[in-house]
Amino acid sequence: MIKTHSANEHIIPESFRQRNQAQSQRVSQLTQKAITQLEADHQRVTLTTLVATTRTLDEGGKGLSSKTILRNVEAATLFRKHSPAYQTRQQKLKRVKRKRARVDADTRAAYRGLRPSDLIQLVEDLKKENAEIRMQRDKFQAEREEAYRLRDEALEHNTRQLAALTCQRQP
Repeated sequence: MIKTHSANEHIIPESFRQRNQAQSQRVSQLTQKAITQLEADHQRVTLTTLVATTRTLDEGGKGLSSKTILRNVEAATLFRKHSPAYQTRQQKLKRVKRKRARVDADTRAAYRGLRPSDLIQLVEDLKKENAEIRMQRDKFQAEREEAYRLRDEALEHNTRQLAALTCQRQP
């Protein structure tokens, strides 16, 4: 018997569909067994340990690859639910996402209609302006250091003159 997908208009044999479904169930069941085994042995559920455990539990000894586990929706969901390492990483990602600067609607509206080429030009202009500001800052820092040097020389000169005057006034 042959069925068709109306969206793609591909002809898919029913036997192929059944085989895929059986493979998907095998992956889900083997993943579930491996997770149960790892938790019973008080081991951490990581993708590496999960792959190794599926090899020991699989009747054929083949096991599952990490890609196979992650491609299967049900197996990936099981892994993510039981993996503390994955959950920790997701929590860190959530914190990082929250720290990003939120752009208000007015700022967003100012750039909404611009084409990528316009945005690139804005970025390039800002880079040039930033470079000019850095050069100006460096120039001001050099002038400030020179002014500090001259001030220190003047203070030293004044100290010497004051010492000489003090020596002259004493009998």
